[in-house]
Amino acid sequence: MTSTPPQRPDAPRGASGDEAYAAPDPGLQLIAEGVTQLVGFGAAVINIRRGDEFEIVAATGDEIGRTAGSETTVSEMLGTRFPVSVVTDLLEMSVDWGDIKFVPHEKNTIGEAEGYWVPDTDEDLMKRPEDWHRLDELLAPFYDEDGELVGVLSVDRPLSGHRPGRRQQRILNRFARQAKRAVLLTLHREYLEERANNLLEAQAFLREANSQLGLTGVLEAAHDAMSRGLDADGLYVQTDDGDGAAVAYASPGVNWDPSEHALAAGQSYRDSNLWREGQHAIVNRDLLVRLRDHRDPERRKFAVFGIEFLDSVGADSLLVVPIGVETTSLGHLVLLRSAGRPRWTDAEGRLAMEFGRDFGRIVLTSNAYTRERDLAERLATADKVHSRLIESVAQELRYPLTALTTGINAIGHEERGSPTWFQQVGNLISRSDQLVSMVDDLLLFSRFSDPSSRPTLTYVNLSSLLEEVHEQRTYEAEKRGIEVSLDVPNHDVAVMGDRSELKAAILRLVDNALVYTHRGGRVRLYLVASANEVAVSVADNGVGIPAAEQLQIFTEFYRGTSKAVGGRKGVGLGLSIVDRVARRHDGRVTLRSEPGTGTRVSLVLPLGRVY
Repeated sequence: MTSTPPQRPDAPRGASGDEAYAAPDPGLQLIAEGVTQLVGFGAAVINIRRGDEFEIVAATGDEIGRTAGSETTVSEMLGTRFPVSVVTDLLEMSVDWGDIKFVPHEKNTIGEAEGYWVPDTDEDLMKRPEDWHRLDELLAPFYDEDGELVGVLSVDRPLSGHRPGRRQQRILNRFARQAKRAVLLTLHREYLEERANNLLEAQAFLREANSQLGLTGVLEAAHDAMSRGLDADGLYVQTDDGDGAAVAYASPGVNWDPSEHALAAGQSYRDSNLWREGQHAIVNRDLLVRLRDHRDPERRKFAVFGIEFLDSVGADSLLVVPIGVETTSLGHLVLLRSAGRPRWTDAEGRLAMEFGRDFGRIVLTSNAYTRERDLAERLATADKVHSRLIESVAQELRYPLTALTTGINAIGHEERGSPTWFQQVGNLISRSDQLVSMVDDLLLFSRFSDPSSRPTLTYVNLSSLLEEVHEQRTYEAEKRGIEVSLDVPNHDVAVMGDRSELKAAILRLVDNALVYTHRGGRVRLYLVASANEVAVSVADNGVGIPAAEQLQIFTEFYRGTSKAVGGRKGVGLGLSIVDRVARRHDGRVTLRSEPGTGTRVSLVLPLGRVY
């Protein structure tokens, strides 16, 4: 298990107080405690990535060990940090046990040299091969949707004194998957908090900009708000004043003149493509240095211009954001960071696109009072939608949160390990899963409601995707006593789409069918392809939907009167998410239902290719 001596970390954005995590993250701490108490380990920590370091945000265990020459318990490591390279090095030495990776001591070449936390025992004197060595370690790495390592669960000191067997490995893998989901939710929550803070900066920017009469004054007023909100060392802007004349602006001290830099002139040509594709661009010095030796002479030329340009503006990293409105590109905003500063990330680029859109509106409406009035009306409408969202979410979350609170209070009065105690733990896990499901729906709904969010299109084999969904829901169906059958062709059926979005939509169709189908019922998952399109259908023989409600069930937050016989209803976004996924893929959703007979919902998509 890895750690550095306790130190005062810099608080990440969205955190409060003097330290990043003065107390453990409650949700992650519960998972860490579950590993130790229910699986039988003496130590468990969960780490979240902060730049080039991991921070311990949940830790449990009273085991005493040594790190950097001093004694400390596992719990005392909370808030400490260590390099990401520590985990990547250990993963290279590990044995794959699924989501859990085992690092045997005989492969661990790092040992105590790096200041790891090592149990203060003599377990290196092993009597049997299955005995646990003090340099053995269990890791569960967590990767985001881009494949970046963002977190890790570290487990040590099995109470049995032996390396985990097959049964313990299966249980550990389940905890690892739960921990991954919780870590990704935590990171997304922090991103949303950071985004909210930056949007407050954007509001200040808009207020300042709207008070100016000319576009140059708008840029001057907006400078501080953008620099603070996006953590930039400087910026420059090249755009249109609305009458065809160019407007250029640079932060004080930035030596930039678009007429003197070929790269800036080339960027103007690229703006339209970036805006049309809804993309930003990141340029780093080390990338340009590598391109100087490229075989392609055009790339070598671009690299030389780029390095000269970075030198002229005193930057090491650039974030290029197009400015525009609807289909019209109006220029670009370039944010600068100097050497030694963190490089720009895609998450920051997506956030900066908000400024590009705001700039585009201001460029066209800097002196238009009527447009200001329209903006005020849109904000008022957004407030109403926001209030409706808060009210709906509060109503839906009240019951599971109350049940969780009641269960937590009740479990404290039960004897640990008793049948009632295990029943309460099961109830808590069930309520927790329900909350996670609601939050997943809300996050997806938020993502699909953002016009800048576009599906990542690739060829998706629907046959294999349906097989994957069927496998994932078989266990849940068996628990509910429902038969789920799968019927797909013996050849691949492909569409052009975003695999993660399509899977999310199909999962929600299956989950809906399970919720509204009686024990002993049947759910059928199948697809039918025609010459131009393919329909993914989920049919059940459940309670059905009244005819009067069938036109409303795709409305956000609508919850019908049909009884949920297979579990509580969700937040009312499942079918709305399916409908949005269909429209994002140029498809549609069809419904056929009879009360008391059953329901069939089909996701119909344009056919990509049939093999």
